Amino acid sequence: MSFFVWSGPATALIVGSSTEEIFWFSLLFLFGLVVGSFLNVCIYRLPLNKSVVTPPSSCPHCGGFIRWHDNIPLLSYLILGGKCRVCKSPISIRYPLVEAFTGFLFGFFFCEFVLRGGQPVSVYLAYVALSSALIVSSFIDLEFYVIPNEITVWGTALVPLYSLLFPSLHPSADPLRGLTLVCNERLNAVMASLLGVLVGGGLVLLTALLGSLALRKEAMGMGDVKLMAMVGGVVGWKLSVMVYFLAPFFALVGSLPLLRSGRERKLPYGPFLSMATLVALTLQGPFIRFFDSRLFILSEVVKGNF
Repeated sequence: MSFFVWSGPATALIVGSSTEEIFWFSLLFLFGLVVGSFLNVCIYRLPLNKSVVTPPSSCPHCGGFIRWHDNIPLLSYLILGGKCRVCKSPISIRYPLVEAFTGFLFGFFFCEFVLRGGQPVSVYLAYVALSSALIVSSFIDLEFYVIPNEITVWGTALVPLYSLLFPSLHPSADPLRGLTLVCNERLNAVMASLLGVLVGGGLVLLTALLGSLALRKEAMGMGDVKLMAMVGGVVGWKLSVMVYFLAPFFALVGSLPLLRSGRERKLPYGPFLSMATLVALTLQGPFIRFFDSRLFILSEVVKGNF
């Protein structure tokens, strides 16, 4: 049996899946659906400054509480035909999309990084936590043009601590994500995370400042800076650079409909940073090897060897 996936060291292809991979993908897909349901709660309530814990979920149109059997991720949406059982108002397609995409990422990342890549589970947990934060941030940014500090500030603060507890996120021996500055592996991991925060957030901050000077108005919000700082803390400084250069391509594609219509509309940048991050995570090996080769060529040019 086989199914379509993205493979880190290659392009899109059909990968033969073992029984173990199918089992773990299915199990974690189901768990990801549950997490995605909670992410939908965060997307709806955080911009309204409501608790994400209480009260129970309710219809945003009629206010009626949603029963447990009408709140089963993905399945309830299909059974109800995308409408509230009580008032028959349409339920946003965002809800099943977020649930399905979260489920896919939970299953795919485990197969890609743990089963195929041999990464520790601690790395997997960091990646799915980051992905969840990006999903919430992106959908809120799309609707409200704001990225909640509850996501980015706490995320940025917690990642170095997580790196201290689980240095496998930035292993010293790994040239892709790690640093070797001192003799202590945990301190190296923390410094690699902090360097990612500085590079990721710093690149976007510099762009925002230069854009504001050139356009004489705000070019990018501080939410994008904090989002990229959080991303950098997880993926490290090299992938932060790749995300920074990938995001404009996604933004260009996203802006094409607006350019063709001639309409002026503010375009949130957070979703494009999130897309670039997920692509960079999945293809981190080839990306960083390409990045290192360019650094080597640049260093040789500086030395005068070319």
